[in-house]
Amino acid sequence: MKIRVFFAIIFLLFTAQVLSAQQQDKIARVEIVGNERIDKGFIVNAIRTKENEIFDSEKIREDIKNVYKTGFFSDVQVDSKESPEGRIITFVVVERPPINSIYVSGNKNVKTSDIRDKLKVKTNSVLNTEKLRESVEEIRKLYSEKGYYATKVSYTVDYPEGYRADVRFSIEESEKAVIRAITFKGNKQFSASKLKDVMRTKEKGFFSWITNSGVLEEETLSDDKRMLEAFYYDNGYVRAKISAPEVTFSTDGRTITIAFSIDEGSVYKIGDVFFKGDLLFPNHQILPKLKSKKGETFRASLFQTDMLTLIDLYQDEGYAFVDVDPLTEVHDESKTMHITFNITKGPEVFFNRINVIGNIKTRDKVVRRELRFAEGERYSASKLKESKRRLRNTTYFKELDLKTVKTDEPDKVNLDVVVEEKPTGSLSFGVGYSSYEKVMVTGSISQANLFGTGRRISLEAALGSVTQDFNLSYIEPYLFDKDLSAGINAFNMTRSFDTYDYDSTGGSVFLSRPLTDFTRVGAKYKFESVDVTNIADDASSYIKEQAGSATTSSVTLSISRNTIDDVLNPSKGDIAEASFEFAGGPFLGDNDFYKAIASYGRYIPYKFGSAFFIRATAGTIRSYAGDEVPVYERFFVGGINTVRGFKYGEAGPLDETGEVIGAKNELIFNTEWIFPIYVPAGLKGVVFFDAGHGFNDEKGFLLDGIRTGAGFGVRWFSPLGPIRLELGFNLSPKKGERGNVFDFMIGRSF
Repeated sequence: MKIRVFFAIIFLLFTAQVLSAQQQDKIARVEIVGNERIDKGFIVNAIRTKENEIFDSEKIREDIKNVYKTGFFSDVQVDSKESPEGRIITFVVVERPPINSIYVSGNKNVKTSDIRDKLKVKTNSVLNTEKLRESVEEIRKLYSEKGYYATKVSYTVDYPEGYRADVRFSIEESEKAVIRAITFKGNKQFSASKLKDVMRTKEKGFFSWITNSGVLEEETLSDDKRMLEAFYYDNGYVRAKISAPEVTFSTDGRTITIAFSIDEGSVYKIGDVFFKGDLLFPNHQILPKLKSKKGETFRASLFQTDMLTLIDLYQDEGYAFVDVDPLTEVHDESKTMHITFNITKGPEVFFNRINVIGNIKTRDKVVRRELRFAEGERYSASKLKESKRRLRNTTYFKELDLKTVKTDEPDKVNLDVVVEEKPTGSLSFGVGYSSYEKVMVTGSISQANLFGTGRRISLEAALGSVTQDFNLSYIEPYLFDKDLSAGINAFNMTRSFDTYDYDSTGGSVFLSRPLTDFTRVGAKYKFESVDVTNIADDASSYIKEQAGSATTSSVTLSISRNTIDDVLNPSKGDIAEASFEFAGGPFLGDNDFYKAIASYGRYIPYKFGSAFFIRATAGTIRSYAGDEVPVYERFFVGGINTVRGFKYGEAGPLDETGEVIGAKNELIFNTEWIFPIYVPAGLKGVVFFDAGHGFNDEKGFLLDGIRTGAGFGVRWFSPLGPIRLELGFNLSPKKGERGNVFDFMIGRSF
């Protein structure tokens, strides 16, 4: 019994001892002292030591590190005191000073404002070394993005006012690094130059100062890898693998080499093409419309086009919400790709309500009359596209969108025609210069959407040393609200040549109507009175025979087909025109002749927003009453609208005095590459090659005596209207001809 009592006493004493020790190691309070600008809660969140926990020296050491890592303190100490309630832990901090000023020095190629935007520190904030290091990295990154990869950035901290700090970022700019070479390893089927054309990243070249090529942009380079993979996939190499690009800098940091490794694999052909689901058309009707053909090389782009073709086919049947799920099945042994289009047509849909939104000046009917469908009609994707093209080509709107909106009824949709109008009236004045006209003054006043009705009226004038033009026109695009266009025009033109002058005054009226969405026919009556005066003594006999006044009364029949996507900014489509003018005879007048002109032009879209334009023009004029064709009705080949590099009419017949006298026939070919220079301003560049001539002998249609010119220019949709500045070079100048001709035109469409 005594032994049990003894052990109980010993146990109680031991337990009391342990409880006393635990009470002394228990943390009663955690206090923060020394913080003035930094909130106490911010510091508490950075430490793991908490009240009512057992004191842990290892955790305290970690807490000190964590408080240091915040970057706001220059010193952190911990004081531990015992109390009856337990330990009192006090974190004693010394704050870093506030930032008084931030300076940036050494930057010449990057704006200070751009650098400051990247900084992670601000004035009046607490000095944070971690944020200073982040700021240095951001500045280096900014310089790298601009091509200055070897730029060095450092910072210093001074205390000119004692407590407050001044921070200075010092920049030692490097030379701008340029891409010297892009190389490929493993490419057997495609040349390096072909693969480089696929990429947006380019080597430094002659035109880098214009195009900014030769600069490394990491995001663009990542996109290039995907574009190369897509290129191989689009050429049937569905198993091709492209490595991540290896970027190597020269020792001086001024040049860059980029290397790609390629595993091309084998080319795959198209196997069978299947259709599943809701089939509206038999296979023999669909397959000819698709670009993907059995046995041909698989091309991803054509595969995507085929999917859109199927969607358009179904949507033109009214199935607005058709879903085409394209599936591919790769067979590595046979190197073929089977294609399946799984089609879910959904409900047949009709247009419910058509709402015009955003038009302030333009009347609703002006918008609605361009739509190729009406409320209650079956949905059609092609009619939607054509309606949008027609609305865009009115040139009334800055922004335009046709939005289909679902209704509570699954077989009906509303259509919102959302427009943002732009100014359609203009008052302009300009001064230009050309090799032919010398100084020319132009002016115009026009309104393309008169009172919001779509009617057009304009007055134009051009005064040069050779030509003086005045033109007044009025166009009613929908006469009597019918699909019938009408217009009236009055003009006066004076032109001065070396051996004669002529003055033309007259007017015309026209009517035209569409045959289809893209084809129009028209008729025009013109009456013109012409005076040929100031004939020089040394003028040719032909010119002298033109002396005096004469009238022309003619009717012109025309037909045109125009599928151009955008009249102000064309990139694709074609335009074909043919006209036949008959003067005199039953229409009276002094001049009796007939004139036929035909032309065809096409825009072909190319890379980077550019386009090629090709055009061929042929014309002929004949007198049917035995008289000579008047000089002012002939074709004058040479100049900005025909064959550039030649003066007006210089690529045609001359008389014995060297005066241009026009031709009875013309044949002209134009080829242009039009590319964007500055898209927001509508500024474009053009490189051109022209060939053609005016001639009197029908053998000229066999290209005998063809003249050629080439050159470059700039085109700009300015506030004054479209402006053309073009320098053409005569590729085979004859005696007395200039080697180059500078042409200027304002106020007419391109």
